Amino acid sequence: MVMSISIAQSRQQLSALIAAAQQQPQIITNRNKPVAVLVSADYFQRSEAVVKPEAETFYSQLLQLRETFAPQDDTGLAGRTPKSRQAVWQRTNAFADPA
Repeated sequence: MVMSISIAQSRQQLSALIAAAQQQPQIITNRNKPVAVLVSADYFQRSEAVVKPEAETFYSQLLQLRETFAPQDDTGLAGRTPKSRQAVWQRTNAFADPA
């Protein structure tokens, strides 16, 4: 059975409320209306793992990989302007016979 306790009572009985939250969630009320729920840290972590979408996790991992392994080329291929990219493609071939 989930225990319901007022804010005033929760201030006076915080230790007991935390102990009870280790067993099951505890509802805190204000004027008989639920305003908060106190849960154990373990319960909260399990809830967070269930709620977090896999796509968000994948996307955040992708961004982290992009930051970690950013391209380090100096060829200008990743240049910010189209002119720098164009210059790379138009340079002469190093293996061609000089004219």
